[in-house]
Amino acid sequence: MSATLVFASVASLFSSSSTSVDDGIHVSVFAERKIDDVFGRVFGEWLPTQAGYGEALLVSVSSFCTYAAPSRKSRPKKRQNCAKTDATTSDTQDRLRNLEELVEQLSGTVKVGHQNNGTQHQTIQVQQQEEIPFDTASQTTLAASDGGDTVQSPRHNVFMALPPLEHVLPIVKIFLKTFNAALPLFHDGTLLRLVHNFYNVPYPRRDPVAWAAINVVLALAHRHDLVSSGNPNLSVEYLNEAESVLSSIVLGDTQLLNIQVLVGMVLLLQASSDLTPSLILIATTIRLAHKIRLHDRAASAHLDAVDARQRACVFWMAYILDKDLSMRSKQPSVQLDDDVDLELPSPEVFPYQVDDGCIGDTSVGPGIIVTADGAVEMNYFVTRIQLAVIGGGVYDYLYSTRSQKRSIEERSRALESLACALETWKASIPFEFSVFLAPDTVSPFVLQLLAVLHSTSLACKTLLYQANAWNTYWVEGIRKYAIEGILPALPPRWEAVVDEARQLTVLLGALPPQNTWNFWTTGCAHMTAMLLLTFNSMQRPQHDQLSLDNGLVDTGLKMLDQVAEETRSEIIRSFRKNCTEMHRYAQQRRAEASLMASSLDPFT
Repeated sequence: MSATLVFASVASLFSSSSTSVDDGIHVSVFAERKIDDVFGRVFGEWLPTQAGYGEALLVSVSSFCTYAAPSRKSRPKKRQNCAKTDATTSDTQDRLRNLEELVEQLSGTVKVGHQNNGTQHQTIQVQQQEEIPFDTASQTTLAASDGGDTVQSPRHNVFMALPPLEHVLPIVKIFLKTFNAALPLFHDGTLLRLVHNFYNVPYPRRDPVAWAAINVVLALAHRHDLVSSGNPNLSVEYLNEAESVLSSIVLGDTQLLNIQVLVGMVLLLQASSDLTPSLILIATTIRLAHKIRLHDRAASAHLDAVDARQRACVFWMAYILDKDLSMRSKQPSVQLDDDVDLELPSPEVFPYQVDDGCIGDTSVGPGIIVTADGAVEMNYFVTRIQLAVIGGGVYDYLYSTRSQKRSIEERSRALESLACALETWKASIPFEFSVFLAPDTVSPFVLQLLAVLHSTSLACKTLLYQANAWNTYWVEGIRKYAIEGILPALPPRWEAVVDEARQLTVLLGALPPQNTWNFWTTGCAHMTAMLLLTFNSMQRPQHDQLSLDNGLVDTGLKMLDQVAEETRSEIIRSFRKNCTEMHRYAQQRRAEASLMASSLDPFT
């Protein structure tokens, strides 16, 4: 089934009337959702369901465990190198204070302040002072060195500093050919013109939003290791610079660039154990996108094809983040599906030139990735949108207030239909990009993209079946089985779920060592996969993949040791303690099973 048809099917899940499908996908009638039959109508013909499992799971769905990052004490000075690497609690509190101040500005009742977050740029020293009103908000003193460009804008009272153009431009081009080619936040030509113009325009006319956009691009490039650097904290520092003019971005004249900057900030902030800053910022982003009607193709009808496509891509980027954050936090998304009137980016692939596994020529359509040999391609961007639609349904049909008022039978049907939609989506992915084969078929950068994709898929599945590492009922059920031998209810197609968890763990192990910023993009799914493998070994102590699974869990526990040491995260420490305990139980059962097998073998 093609990607176009799959999204048409997924879109129709959310519509009580037919969804038109012509040149692309027209998702204009996401009408009132009817969970009692729409999923079954589309997917029930070919994917078998397991009646009864949904009822058992949904009895306890309202008590689903949600994780949150605890506060932590400041580190001694000798450990500051680790603290700078992680999205520390103090950084989170700074960002929350900034967002709260921004909300206060909107009411016009208080003065605005921007607090120093303690970060010192390798070439820029930051001194942030308390400020008042929007016109002079967020004063930041930046001293640039080695030919950097330093400017003070009288309107915003901000010294805007950047490294030299000859340093920035190559990074921007690498970003456009890799990350942006797969997740098209910017149009290539538009962004390059913006960079050149920023350095060429006289200082009084320089735009803080453009300055923030360049900082966001640099932050994303360093976050995803697209360029080498001797400073592992540059991503955080560039993000802090962009945040220093957040009031200008949000409260100024709303243009597409403002939305792009905010989406980039959310991309950076959502890779954290505490989702609060990203949840606040994505809500602001979606509202501003509505202000310029990015969600309505009629608002782009007078534009040329390039500009209209750029607006649509920015909206879909915000949509992906909104739905993913909704699923992860089990909070309502901001964007209503029945208010979307846009076509998806075209899934067609034309002749192209490949750069590190991505198609750098945006004229062929955004979001295309290819295998290392160039033989197979996939529209990664469209695939992420499709998964976001399903992920949004996880909250809407299982965790929303409205869903809690439905009968167990209705919610059970919704669960089973969502599971069918997820399986249909997985079936649309070329096997070369699957969790099973990707480590052997794609470039290292594309493998990072696929790691996020498949981690989100496993998170979606285990949320549906309440079988993830953050579900107290599931964890307690495993512990009870270890002590009392009472087996908890298993998700449907248990062996397939375990196999997917195993292959995801193998894929994640093939990635380069992660810094703690990137850990949380895949870490939750990784920990869930480790728990699934451990429990499977506990109940099947002599299965064929036991040796591999034990090695994967051991490696994962060592990795968590390192992350816990760097972050001092109580969440990770608690999980590691639980998983180690379960792993020990599994090894005991293996030893007992081996001893019993030996005693029954007459030749031993």
